Amino acid sequence: MGELLSLKGYVSGTGDYTLDSDLLYSTVTYVRMPKGLKAKIWCKRISGEAAEVKIQYTNDVTVATPTWKDLSVEKLASAGELVLEKRRPLVIHSITGKEAFKITRSSGTGDSYVEVEVEFE
Repeated sequence: MGELLSLKGYVSGTGDYTLDSDLLYSTVTYVRMPKGLKAKIWCKRISGEAAEVKIQYTNDVTVATPTWKDLSVEKLASAGELVLEKRRPLVIHSITGKEAFKITRSSGTGDSYVEVEVEFE
């Protein structure tokens, strides 16, 4: 059993969510995982205006312009809330310690909020 971290984020318009948590000292735009750990995303909550929200992954966040790949795409069709709790989590492995994931909004206008529950083990 690992440590469960609840990340909450906000973005106005499109772009990366600014993520915050009780365990973080400041806000972040991506989460880098230590070598050998894996992140399991169990729950996603999206609220606010209509949006297309993506969880993206890169295998090397240390380069000047990392290449981000889509792992999950969720669409909130109209203003409101979308809650997705998974029986099987979205699992992201860290092999080198340079891997990271972020949450981004690729379409929509207005304010959007996101919350994910991530277990690290």
